[in-house]
Amino acid sequence: MSHKAQIQTDREQVRYGGISERIFRLILEEDRQLLSVTFLRALATLAAWLYNKTVALRNLLFDHGVLKIHKLNCPVISVGNLAVGGTGKTPMVAWLARLFSEEGYRVGIVSRGYGGIESRRVTIVSDGKNILADQAISGDEPLMLARQLSGIPVLCSTKRVRAAKAAIKKFDCNLLILDDGFQHRYLARDLDVVMLDSRDPYGGNRVLPRGTMREKAAALARAQVLVLSRFDGSEAAEKNCDNIRRQWPNKTIVTAIHRPMRIFSAADNRERPSSSLMGSRLAAFAGISQPDDFFQSVHNLGGRLVYTAPLPDHYPLTSDLLASLARKASRFEPEIWITTEKDWVRLPKVIPQGMKLWVMAIEIDFQRDETQLMESVLKVIEAVKLGSEDSQR
Repeated sequence: MSHKAQIQTDREQVRYGGISERIFRLILEEDRQLLSVTFLRALATLAAWLYNKTVALRNLLFDHGVLKIHKLNCPVISVGNLAVGGTGKTPMVAWLARLFSEEGYRVGIVSRGYGGIESRRVTIVSDGKNILADQAISGDEPLMLARQLSGIPVLCSTKRVRAAKAAIKKFDCNLLILDDGFQHRYLARDLDVVMLDSRDPYGGNRVLPRGTMREKAAALARAQVLVLSRFDGSEAAEKNCDNIRRQWPNKTIVTAIHRPMRIFSAADNRERPSSSLMGSRLAAFAGISQPDDFFQSVHNLGGRLVYTAPLPDHYPLTSDLLASLARKASRFEPEIWITTEKDWVRLPKVIPQGMKLWVMAIEIDFQRDETQLMESVLKVIEAVKLGSEDSQR
């Protein structure tokens, strides 16, 4: 059985997720021609039209100063996307945080948080030295960034302007990175980095709930840097890249892949060389937007991937759920389980006995475009810094 066939077989074994997610999946699956699905698509098309008009009006109000944009006294970089989930925002935030930290900036990360307790209060996920909030409060992605980035504070709030001001006041940050901030226009930014999936950068240009786009492609006029992630070198990806470069000739446009950075034990963080998985029978689960990409990365480690369990993005992980996965996979006799770093931060305290669980950490890799990207973002932020210093004299 091929790897793709195995993924499809095991996807049919797992039916997790709420009714809203299943309906959304039906709307997106164009090959479903049932009358009930056609009716759902018609409703989704009307809702998408209303949503798009609302987004356009909101942007117009920001552009004309009706809705206030808060300007801070330090550079702000936003990392975001046009589509929901799965383009690699979190690895991009981590890359930028490390870059500017190495350049001597006191970096802080501001996030709305997802999957945690929604609150207008500012939650300090990390003060740069200690983790101060768990996943139930902060959400999975802020906690993952806090664990990855030593020395860099991470703060969350649904009111991100408030969190940004707290980062400056409490930690003396002089550069802020706004996680998932492209549509959050209340906070002024000096650089907008937008992540696009190179295989389908505009998602059919259909907005929610008819498609996956938060905004139409024209919104990219607000961005300065476009990152085409998951660039696999295919003819389609190359064509998409060429089209976007022609469409946006004045922007910095780079390609990127996501590659395994390290593999470690979920229990004690002990690292393991990927070569040690050669020939092992592997099982994997992932609660992320693009689970098949993760499963392909596991497959590429050289072991035999015998079972996969794709879960909805941010899906709650419990001991009962893991025990259920272990039972379903038992007939395939996996020796080692692999999950994502994002799922790792959501793991329950008790993991089923006999589930030997390892975590694959992913990093973003710009390959030939890294120097170009570094020069571009550093140039913008240094210009902002110099301008600020001149205005204070």
